[in-house]
Amino acid sequence: MIALGKTQSLKIAREKDFGVFLEDGEGTSVLLPKKQVPNGKTIGDEISVFIYKDSRDRLIATTRKPLMEVGDIAKVTVKDITNIGAFVDIGLERDVLLPYHEMRYEVKKGDTVEVYLYEDHSNRLAATMYTKKHEDATVIKNDEIKTYHYEQNADEVLTILKEKFGGHVPYTDKTVQPDEIQRDFGMSKAAFKRSVGKLLKEGKIKITKTSIFCLY
Repeated sequence: MIALGKTQSLKIAREKDFGVFLEDGEGTSVLLPKKQVPNGKTIGDEISVFIYKDSRDRLIATTRKPLMEVGDIAKVTVKDITNIGAFVDIGLERDVLLPYHEMRYEVKKGDTVEVYLYEDHSNRLAATMYTKKHEDATVIKNDEIKTYHYEQNADEVLTILKEKFGGHVPYTDKTVQPDEIQRDFGMSKAAFKRSVGKLLKEGKIKITKTSIFCLY
């Protein structure tokens, strides 16, 4: 099966002036543009390609290696801001939409953000900044797999506290409810408590009976 947002090996089934059509074992085909066809490849040969959609919403293949695939988390660059969201660069000819409702805080062109890549309800590639909802995802950094440590969670808490809430939230790690933490910070209450403890120890935040404040 030809899978959107994934790299897979497909066979050359037909050759055209504008490229070749690749097929899976079920007879489904997808175009690989001529400029992407490796030299010396002919009918029957297999090619490793990544599948995405072109500007006309058609499946298309590329031999370019993307920064991430569906199911991955990676840091990417915001290329543009539009009325429907931001577009982020995952290393392909087309950028991927990061909808406004999938942003944890406001972003601007040129920002580096960490996102999870998924296939949305309209069968298009999309990105979300709510990465903590996808604990089983593969996290990509410099083409290496890494795992989340408390340091990264703490940095995210501090960033969101500053950029989304202006340096202050009207609750503490003891009074807040788990659903509020998931909504505001995109992580579990346990992860939030560990992060707050680290930031407090480092002198980056202050906690009162009712609130958490940034100190710088």
